[in-house]
Amino acid sequence: MAAYASEQPFSQWTTTFPLAISPYLFYSLLTIFLILGCFVVLRDYYAFLALGPGGTPSNFLGYLRICYLSLFTLKDPLSPPPPTREERPADGFLLRLPPRQHPRPSVAGIAPHRQTDQKPPAHIYHLLRIALHDLVGNNSKLLRTGNSCFEKHGLALFLCLCPKCPDAECHAQLLHKGPTHLNATCSDSGEICHLHPSDSAMHLTLHPQDAALVISQGWAERHPLAGCPVLGIGKRLLPEGFVMVYAPQDEVQIGIVTDIVRAAGWWVGGVGLASTTEGEGVLTRSTDGPPSMSA
Repeated sequence: MAAYASEQPFSQWTTTFPLAISPYLFYSLLTIFLILGCFVVLRDYYAFLALGPGGTPSNFLGYLRICYLSLFTLKDPLSPPPPTREERPADGFLLRLPPRQHPRPSVAGIAPHRQTDQKPPAHIYHLLRIALHDLVGNNSKLLRTGNSCFEKHGLALFLCLCPKCPDAECHAQLLHKGPTHLNATCSDSGEICHLHPSDSAMHLTLHPQDAALVISQGWAERHPLAGCPVLGIGKRLLPEGFVMVYAPQDEVQIGIVTDIVRAAGWWVGGVGLASTTEGEGVLTRSTDGPPSMSA
């Protein structure tokens, strides 16, 4: 039967096997699927571009890179990072954090990774920038500003490497030996946090205990690639505790977010940063006495 069918012309073969798809129908369906596939890819690509500039080039090659990285993302960005056996510092910085009085915002993308709603008015963004600059000004021996190592642009805070600081006494304020920081972030740069102009959200790295607290209280979520190994790269692109802290909605929330930035300084550099803006209901660890509390 098989030999007989193979010897027949195509028209007779389709008559003998009525369920076979004619070449015209096959190519018509293939064309439709290709058009739909191109539409889906273009829609996804323009959604990628709409997120704005970030750590990945805003072109089609950058989009393809993100498509590949999406194969290795976290299943649940609200899951806390796993603790490690040899954490330094041993304990987190935040002892108590009030719950965020808003539902979680929508978040999209990988790189860039952006908050897509609940964007605060412009004056809140500017007040947040002022709070970050004040934090640096009050800890000038420990912090400096610069362009983000992760994002390649935008305001970022870094641990001030002692040889580059005007006063080498910052060595005495670190909880570890040597001129560098305690826990690596981006390319061993000591980046503590960076701020997004487009959505007023921030990315920063926290102690596992602090990351679990800010996530559970509704202030943050982990980056999709936090702690995820990527095939072909051979390493994790982001630390386990790398989180997005949602944009503050008012001045009260700016104070709380600033205390979360202080917690990032604690993890990255093992340093206690002097507070400039009080966060209501936040209890933090004191590095030189009993825990300090912002009323």
